[in-house]
Amino acid sequence: MSFAIIRNQNHKVGAVPLVERHNERKNHNYSNHDIDCSRSKENFHLKSPQGSYWETFNKIRDRQQLKGNLRLQGEKQSTVLCEFIITSDKQFFDGLGADGTRRFFEDAYQFVASKVGGEQFVVSAVVHMDEATPHMHVTFIPTVRGKDRKGQPCRRINCSEFWKGRDSYSRLQDEWYDFIARSRGYDLERGIKGSAAEHLSVAEYKLKKTREQLARSEAQVQDIENIENISARNLPLNTVALKRADYDKLKASAEAYVTTRDSAAETAAENETLKGKVEALKSENAELRQENCSLNDQLITVNEQFDRFYDDVADERALLERNKHLAAENTNIGNQVHKLTDEIKALKEKSGKLSEDNDELKKTVEEKDAEITRVTRELTALQKLHKELQDKWEKVMKFIQEHSLKEKWDKYIAEPIKRAMSR
Repeated sequence: MSFAIIRNQNHKVGAVPLVERHNERKNHNYSNHDIDCSRSKENFHLKSPQGSYWETFNKIRDRQQLKGNLRLQGEKQSTVLCEFIITSDKQFFDGLGADGTRRFFEDAYQFVASKVGGEQFVVSAVVHMDEATPHMHVTFIPTVRGKDRKGQPCRRINCSEFWKGRDSYSRLQDEWYDFIARSRGYDLERGIKGSAAEHLSVAEYKLKKTREQLARSEAQVQDIENIENISARNLPLNTVALKRADYDKLKASAEAYVTTRDSAAETAAENETLKGKVEALKSENAELRQENCSLNDQLITVNEQFDRFYDDVADERALLERNKHLAAENTNIGNQVHKLTDEIKALKEKSGKLSEDNDELKKTVEEKDAEITRVTRELTALQKLHKELQDKWEKVMKFIQEHSLKEKWDKYIAEPIKRAMSR
């Protein structure tokens, strides 16, 4: 009897790119020799990601207005994605055929969508047909219902709440079996409740079952080797008489011997193969963990650099707004200077025509001269400040160019500035 197998894995931020590379077959080499890259074209999606997994995560988060205080940096990162792995054994899928296998995974996808709160929370659902046994990877955002700070209903990203309860994983196995076997009618059996098999990976589970089969075969062989314990009684003409029970035992052992002898060898060989696969998976897991640590360190460094850059640019943005205001004042004062210059010129012309002892006119001219001197001094100071701001602005743009931050500048700084200046 084949089993209805569903497994879950939780992924933090740093693991998301690694999960995507495996599920979407973006690696160039795989330590898992079960993967036949020439058959990868047979893989198919029941839901394709919208860009990378991380881009799809953020799109879903924005579109569904998901809440949650997520730690996206440091060692204690929050779990942002969960992944269901759904499969059975090769014999089961061989019996279904290609069309039946696709229908099975389509039914399974309906179960997952209902389990996680809706298809809108699924990042990717891809079926791998390029390995020894077909299986499906469904990555999704674990969300729970809650309320925001204003007491309004909302969805929050919270993996621990999603899996809350000691028997939540066992309930998943029950729900999956009830759906796929009892509701959809597939000839599958649920695993033994409370057994370690519920927490094994697919490869480890297969290895465990193979070892159990090998133990049963070895017991049968031992039983056959002990047939000398059967009591026999010699009769004339070289005949032997046996008790019916001993005869039945000898007959059953003899019939099982040929099959057991061959199957034991095959099982042992398969066991060794699965051992190799498990070791390869452990090796790949160690490599991925090391790569994860390296990528996480790089991500933290980049984020720290960008935080510093953003703080610097935020100051420059304030200076830019001040520069805009000063430029407007500069233009206004310049217009005042031109107006006052024209007035003084007219007054001087008028003064030349009037009597030199016109004290009132002289006083007016002196006042205008003093005012234009003051305005000219203020204009000079503003022009100097404008030049300093311009130099500082050029340094900021040079920093952006040297650190290849043009895309982030356009997204987080340039666009808000354009909107502010257009008001």
